[in-house]
Amino acid sequence: MDRLDDISRKLSQLALHNLDDKDTPKRDTLAPKNKKHTDSEDGTLSDDSEKTHVGPSYRIVEPKEKEMCSVLFSPLSNIPNREELSTILLQKPEIKIPIHLSTYSWLQTYIDDDKLEDMFDIVEKVGNICPKLTPRVETALQVNVFNDVTEGMQQCFIDVFLMGIVGTAQEYLEMDTKINRNANELSMTKSKCRPDYLLMLNGQLVFKGEEKKAGDVRRIALELVDKMIPGSVGKDGKLDYLLGYATAGSRVLFECIYADRKMSECSDILNLERVADRVSLLIIMINVVRVACTLYKAKSQ
Repeated sequence: MDRLDDISRKLSQLALHNLDDKDTPKRDTLAPKNKKHTDSEDGTLSDDSEKTHVGPSYRIVEPKEKEMCSVLFSPLSNIPNREELSTILLQKPEIKIPIHLSTYSWLQTYIDDDKLEDMFDIVEKVGNICPKLTPRVETALQVNVFNDVTEGMQQCFIDVFLMGIVGTAQEYLEMDTKINRNANELSMTKSKCRPDYLLMLNGQLVFKGEEKKAGDVRRIALELVDKMIPGSVGKDGKLDYLLGYATAGSRVLFECIYADRKMSECSDILNLERVADRVSLLIIMINVVRVACTLYKAKSQ
């Protein structure tokens, strides 16, 4: 995590938001809108120029990351129905994440302004920064994703998103929160079956993932249920349902496991080569943490 933070801080400080041709994802999957922007006198963005955005000088007030994250990752008031999960996972965060003006300006090339305004604040405008969350999110938005690498290397790409959100939540949730990879897990997983990714709250598995270098992501997702102990989820289970994800290269799919060998999709198939899908993944991960905390608290009371 410290190594990821070092990379995140350096990337954030350098403001490397303009990907060059060799780093830019394929044009058919990452087609920018025909938008042009300028800086107005107060540092906000307006139209009709192609110049590079440089943020105005600003003073950061005392960081409020702990308070912000307590709101960002707060449990829901009740457990969502499975049928509404796909909507819940994409609902806008309770509080906006501060990112730098250069990052925000770069995102405007790919993302509708309304969606950006729901998700992010501009550091230079609000005078606030989250020392950990801000650079981690900016790194996830910009990381280069390659498909012609090993499965282990591809895990590094998805980890930028997982650790950026779940890793930050781990530092601020008021419960024993553990993240692991390829590890034995006894609360819901069959002996000798190890999920590729695990999130546990007070020893209870609440979120997991299965990852492969390539293939049909829906077929890969079947491993989510194949490795589970019968009776783990459902009315008499340890949780009402369990959220999980599967990856096939740069493609990511979220699933809801609600009974023995039964699950339902709760997201579209995201492609991390697309900036818009990266933003969606960050939103989903924030809400995954919130739903997972809600599920755990309901069963532990």
